Amino acid sequence: MTSKQQTGHDDRVAALTLLTRLGYASTRQIAAGTYGACTLSTRSMASRMLRDLLGRGYLVEKRDGNTVNGERLVALSRAGVNALAQMAPLPAGRKHGRDWLRHSHAHRTACNSVFVAHAGVQAPNHHQGRTELEIQCGLAPARLVPFSFRCDGELHQKVPDLLLSGTAGAAPTWVEVENSWRGARDFRKLIGFLRSVFGMREPPISKVMFVSTSPASRSIGERLRSAMSHENGSGYSRIVQELDRRILGSRADVMQLDAEAMTLCPLTRLGVK
Repeated sequence: MTSKQQTGHDDRVAALTLLTRLGYASTRQIAAGTYGACTLSTRSMASRMLRDLLGRGYLVEKRDGNTVNGERLVALSRAGVNALAQMAPLPAGRKHGRDWLRHSHAHRTACNSVFVAHAGVQAPNHHQGRTELEIQCGLAPARLVPFSFRCDGELHQKVPDLLLSGTAGAAPTWVEVENSWRGARDFRKLIGFLRSVFGMREPPISKVMFVSTSPASRSIGERLRSAMSHENGSGYSRIVQELDRRILGSRADVMQLDAEAMTLCPLTRLGVK
């Protein structure tokens, strides 16, 4: 096998392995997750690779009805799963990804984009953290998911959209993918979750990353800062006010997804006006 053939083989394995983690993916997601960036060049490379894998019968495809241009989505067929052998089995013992593709939805697609946007810089070594599919299939740490907390006198449980591995053994980053407007009640529970998890002596996560993926969610950072800054005084205790300052200062990030380029960029600076 020549070096070029070996590179092509490695790229195909990386793309198929990524699909075991995402359930399904678009051409842009495959480009970012396999080659480390979503550019015109890598999209062309990804398209050629996907045509080859479809020709081999390793993939099934459909058009995304939630996008204007109907971008192609692909998932592993039974033959694709078998081709990977034991290297990367599907979650929950699934034999193919047809059902995930058939029931694709906007939130999972957005979560997949955020995952590859973050992990793409490490492509194709994108084995860190947990994807939305893996979390829903029960593959996240049991001590963390679901996270139980109290808010407004009621017991609640919360599950992350993604978990990103921390550096140098640090606790993971909890990711909230914001693809719609949060109602008032849900927003109050979110604040309760932040205070609960970071009020612990040893929080099980290093920070929470909010990623806006739609215009409706662009204000999430401003809403968090308004609710937790206490600039004009509040009825909360000094302990809660100090906790909120720490959360805004070092425990929360607000990012925006560029779905075209599959990149993340800062959206709002919390704690500083």
